[in-house]
Amino acid sequence: MSPVPNSELTDATYTLAEAAALAGVSGQTISNWFRGREGSAQTPLFDDRRRARDQEIRLSFLEVSETIVAALLRTHGATMSRLRTAREFTRRRIRCEYPLATEQFKLAGGRILFEFEEHAPSRRKEDVLVDFDIQAGQRVLPFYYRTAMERFEYQDDSDYSWAHRFHPYGRAIPLVIDPRFGSGRLTVAGTNIRAEAVFARLNSGYSTSDIVDDLRLPGELVEAVAGFNQAA
Repeated sequence: MSPVPNSELTDATYTLAEAAALAGVSGQTISNWFRGREGSAQTPLFDDRRRARDQEIRLSFLEVSETIVAALLRTHGATMSRLRTAREFTRRRIRCEYPLATEQFKLAGGRILFEFEEHAPSRRKEDVLVDFDIQAGQRVLPFYYRTAMERFEYQDDSDYSWAHRFHPYGRAIPLVIDPRFGSGRLTVAGTNIRAEAVFARLNSGYSTSDIVDDLRLPGELVEAVAGFNQAA
């Protein structure tokens, strides 16, 4: 397996609710993925990172990144069991501890999951995790997945490129989750200013110029965040 990435990416920082909000699933779903369903003998999705039933769940940035990817892959109804075996296959194939949080999976995931489906075929059409690109003549990850994965930025570390920054609203909006800034919470891109500080001022009637002076942020960033806040 690969070397462990730097601690900023692996520190247990995010609560269950925070991870669920970023992945777009319920807190109970995240709990099931790391603890298993209560009263069920079914193995959790992230069995290698299993949490005890009485243990508070706090996740690292890379674990949150994997939950975001897993939520994308289950969009068409793949079972937790199917996702777990697909992730384990990918983990062995890529040879790293956080396979879904690597650029390698983003680029080669279609081929890897196609190999998985040949290795462990399923009769359920909802369990098919890849599409066939007629023009390219190859198996690829679904379009909605590839589009969503553009919200991640990756950073080289030895032989792997780990997810290290996430744009929850797309790259056009200068709001990011970056474990190096703002204790890993939503911040204005390239700064240590939490987004909630800007939102609070906007909602209290501060003008753009007031916020620029108050928080020492570039005007174009404040205007972009203000436009997003107004549309949200």
